[in-house]
Amino acid sequence: MPTAHTPTYRTHSRTLTRIAMVAALVLAPAIASAQSLASRVQHVIDTADIGKARVGVCIREVGAASPLVYLDAESGYIPASNMKLLTSGAALRVLGPDFVFRTEFAIDGGRVIVRGDGDPALADPEVLRNTEPRMTVQDFLETLASAVGDRSPDGCDEIIIDDRVFDREYVHPSWDPDDLNKWYAPQVAGLNFHGNLLAIFASPSSGGAGAPPRLSTEPASAWITLENRARTVSENRNTYWASRSPTSNTFRIFGDVRSTAPLPLNVPTHDNPLLFGHLLTERLMSKGIAVGGSARPGLNPPTAVREVALDESLPEGELCAVVTTPLQEVINRCNTDSINLYAEALLKRIGHEITREPGSWTNGASVVRMTIQEQLGPDAAVSTIIADGSGLSHSNLVTPRTLVDWIETFATDPELRDPFLLSLATPGRGTFTRRFRDADLTNHVAGKSGVLTGVRTLSGIVIAPGGREIVFSILINDISSAKGPNGTKLAEQIVEEIDSYLAKLSSTTQYGG
Repeated sequence: MPTAHTPTYRTHSRTLTRIAMVAALVLAPAIASAQSLASRVQHVIDTADIGKARVGVCIREVGAASPLVYLDAESGYIPASNMKLLTSGAALRVLGPDFVFRTEFAIDGGRVIVRGDGDPALADPEVLRNTEPRMTVQDFLETLASAVGDRSPDGCDEIIIDDRVFDREYVHPSWDPDDLNKWYAPQVAGLNFHGNLLAIFASPSSGGAGAPPRLSTEPASAWITLENRARTVSENRNTYWASRSPTSNTFRIFGDVRSTAPLPLNVPTHDNPLLFGHLLTERLMSKGIAVGGSARPGLNPPTAVREVALDESLPEGELCAVVTTPLQEVINRCNTDSINLYAEALLKRIGHEITREPGSWTNGASVVRMTIQEQLGPDAAVSTIIADGSGLSHSNLVTPRTLVDWIETFATDPELRDPFLLSLATPGRGTFTRRFRDADLTNHVAGKSGVLTGVRTLSGIVIAPGGREIVFSILINDISSAKGPNGTKLAEQIVEEIDSYLAKLSSTTQYGG
């Protein structure tokens, strides 16, 4: 766990002259080293094969008045997933580190009311894999159906999904349409479920080459439509992929299936609050509990399920189940694993928290900007453009200096330091699993990477064992796809230079003090 260390000084009688002399011995190497860091970083950039890409860099030791490196640090750059640093940090400040998402299931006479809280972790397969005991999505639905059925053994009239914690704009208008069938760009709702993804499993047909492959899904349902346009092949590799109709849960599967893949193909689902309601109702019916007079699941979605009207008044009802997720788990998935749904849910949730209106990209962005202004001042807020929470949008803009200043506010905050820094990726973990593999790092490195078309970013903190810390932000824009890997390597090389500098600086300071 990264923690701050306060240097311990030996106290004994010194003359003012001796103190000044020791200070000079410490300061002179530090200044020279800082100058060499700036020159080394510039050399790394100058020798990198990144074409005409723009590079902005800000590097500063925590607590220092002046930066160590300051290259185009006040220009706006598209941050890609570095945007998550702003979103998750604002969520920590607005909601508080002890905040818990609550999805509630209540009984009101003959009605079952499901109240969403915007929790992005609800039945997330990765979260379910880490539960004790380990659960599948079917186990999760079965547990909820049992809790509801125990309170309504004679059935219920309808199931109402109250998702009004967020608005019903599920897809950000500036997201690339080509991303909307990809696992990393699911819809965002007030009641999310299973990462808002359908997992599709494909296996070659026993009928041999040319036959349609066998398909199954998780969650499974007879009324989730799969149009199987793929084929079994005996050579080459798996190339199957899927697309979804924009306004339904009809999926088309294309390509070749040679073997059973170890991992499923994940495709975003549509209108997840209603989808969840249908799946829960189906599980109730399979237990013999009638919903709306129907006691058997069929080939069509159950009809006695609806989303609440926006102006409808609902009673609290009697709670029969509550699913909770601590904020720390959410920001860990947001930053360590860079899951976009989590960032967007955080953005909308803080919008709701402050305005008490349905959370939206508009009011969530306003809250992030307000928080930046409170922590860093109006100039930082004005220079930051916030379109979404995850960084999928190319409309976001932030300066390297703002990101460095922002990270430092958490590094120096006794209450929020650990929750924030522990959410960051580290070499060998999360999105840094394959980063810094050839680096011989001396210090602890934690941060957030970002990749988008034309964008490579890396921001974070380097912490020495003795407690000295350096915050950095490296933002690269306008880089071609062919040069993208070089941009990734460039950012890592700059962090390696910071690590080397900090190791020498810590050694020099220890000697002089």
